[in-house]
Amino acid sequence: MDFHSNSIETFLAVVRSKTISGAAEELHVAQTTVSQRIKVLEREFGIQLIERGKGIKQIILTPLGEEFYKLAEEWSRLEQEAHLLKTQGPRLSLNLGAVDSINTFMLPRVFRNLTNHQPLIKLQIHTLHSYHLYSEIEKRHIDVAYSLRERVHPNVKVEKCFTSPMVVIRPSDKSGYSSEKIHPKELNPDYEFFMPWGLEYQSWHDYWWDPLSISRIKLDSTHLLLYLLKDSMQWAIVPKYIANEAIKSGNYKIYELTHSPPDYTVYKLTHMKQTLLKQKALEAWDSLFQKYF
Repeated sequence: MDFHSNSIETFLAVVRSKTISGAAEELHVAQTTVSQRIKVLEREFGIQLIERGKGIKQIILTPLGEEFYKLAEEWSRLEQEAHLLKTQGPRLSLNLGAVDSINTFMLPRVFRNLTNHQPLIKLQIHTLHSYHLYSEIEKRHIDVAYSLRERVHPNVKVEKCFTSPMVVIRPSDKSGYSSEKIHPKELNPDYEFFMPWGLEYQSWHDYWWDPLSISRIKLDSTHLLLYLLKDSMQWAIVPKYIANEAIKSGNYKIYELTHSPPDYTVYKLTHMKQTLLKQKALEAWDSLFQKYF
């Protein structure tokens, strides 16, 4: 390791362990070595990274130290990737991000088939909220993402790639689709399990039910929703493709609404500029995705 790599890894170890002694133990060096490396790093960049003073037992980062920590993590990640490139040669890899409902119910079939792709593609999967996905694509931390929000963002290409109608799902002894439709006002909000399906859905929901209601249960995990949705009085509005998957694993009755919410819409996000290797990995991914959706 060169000077910068050594010092930055030491700084990251200090942040992880929150003590000089803990970092020294992790790195198998003396505490004085850790302290010296941090001081040299501060001199090199001309900033104070760590708060110092009497009574401070655990490491506290300065505001500049917190910003430097983000850069240090990225530095470490890039160094690891460069090391892999040097030792293993060029390999296809893909960092994918999506909201919970997409990662849980849409993409597993694509994930499973991607494991059989030749040449092999190293895949990392991240579950994030829609608004985080744009910045992660912009920073190239993620190569392809699936969001429920359409936004204009620097260097991010946005494409509509999937839509699904929204339906009501309720526990039932007999699973399947009902021939009858439900009016929104027939649904008691006291028994709703609310999922945030995007801004347009929220506006539609606020029109039919009091947005200030405090009795409603709010969730952001589709797995948790289906785990908790057990009483026949309870209900939730979900995309139809999730309802189809729910029926396979449990007894639910599915109803259409007389006044339907906006369709569940998924947007694919990629960076405007891709390296040749990333482009090849994305082409393989797109081919499998289009096979199912």
